[in-house]
Amino acid sequence: MFFSDRNENTVYINHFSGLLEVEGTGDLEAGDAVVTPKSRDSWADEYDTLSIKEKITEIREGYLENFRNIKCLILSRSVTGIALSSADAQMLQRNKVLIRGEYNTFAEEFSRRMSLAFLHSDIFLAEVSDERERDLITLRFHADAAPDIHHNIFTSGSSAGSYGGGEVASELPRNFYVGCTMEKFVKNFSAAAREQLMSNDMLRRFLENANRRHGNK
Repeated sequence: MFFSDRNENTVYINHFSGLLEVEGTGDLEAGDAVVTPKSRDSWADEYDTLSIKEKITEIREGYLENFRNIKCLILSRSVTGIALSSADAQMLQRNKVLIRGEYNTFAEEFSRRMSLAFLHSDIFLAEVSDERERDLITLRFHADAAPDIHHNIFTSGSSAGSYGGGEVASELPRNFYVGCTMEKFVKNFSAAAREQLMSNDMLRRFLENANRRHGNK
């Protein structure tokens, strides 16, 4: 985890998968990539996916060029503007960066403006747990494969501090959403997950927008 020297509300959460999440409020400036704890100048080059989380609203000129190796930029629906320096724009085009976000948001508009590919963001569906197991369920979308339901399962071991589990992905038809309401979708899951699913606004928006687009073909 890293903290911006410019804005104490800007926090970077790094993952071994190459994902770097940015949490905060308001805008992101070039200086926000100067972080504590201090790291070598090229620390941001270690990540290929940059995810801008909710409550961040704008990205200023010069910010994105700090992340020269990103191949995927994920924008939450709170992001309503990106100002690009020439270096920012060149990096996005050179890397053919995949833009991810929700339908009918700035993310999709930005991908069209920059002539970059767009893919809907993954949707975290539910967390189901009992005394033995914790299951994190996500609807995932892939640029080169069918969507799937991903289960990331954590299981308590036989002794304190011992954990097991695993990951399971169930492939879906590419057009699984056609004619699928929230009620129909939720029936595919356990009773323990249904309440969370029915209150999942991102899932609701996806199903409504995807069906609307399909109907307009």
